Amino acid sequence: MKNVVYLLIAVFLASCGGSGTNSIYGKTITEYLLKGKSNDLDLKVVEMTEQGKVTVADSIAYLTDEFRKDRQLIVKRVELAKKMTEELLSKTKRQNEIDRYNADIVVMNNRIDSLKNLVPDNLQGYDSRNANDALAIIVRCKYSVQLAGKPIEETFDFYLSPDGSKCYGKKGI
Repeated sequence: MKNVVYLLIAVFLASCGGSGTNSIYGKTITEYLLKGKSNDLDLKVVEMTEQGKVTVADSIAYLTDEFRKDRQLIVKRVELAKKMTEELLSKTKRQNEIDRYNADIVVMNNRIDSLKNLVPDNLQGYDSRNANDALAIIVRCKYSVQLAGKPIEETFDFYLSPDGSKCYGKKGI
């Protein structure tokens, strides 16, 4: 019986804490949406759920993936330029052009090798961070707003600071 009482108290405290968090999220999202707009908009939060967190590990993975995509695009462009230079080399008979094309091909090979060995350099801020640290909280919010007398409902994912006090942006779902 004692355990049941403790369980009920724990559930009560968790539900109270959750609504407090939702009210912080709701306030932050409302301020974000109304920023720079007239105060006579009737905005109401209909539904709000926490979707997850963006961690240091998530951010590193995203930045590394974007870096690899950008690097691969540049490598493909240099490889294309090298292929075009090789085609020009195969068609020329003049020694000065042959020498110039060969020199260009050597430079392009060096660039390709250099690019393939290049590592991301935009991760310095994460050196001392724990991979599980939350950088942002994703909150899905459905809200309604009165426009020209008609209620319009929209749903977005909002990216909030870990404490819920700042909104970094929103993304349509």
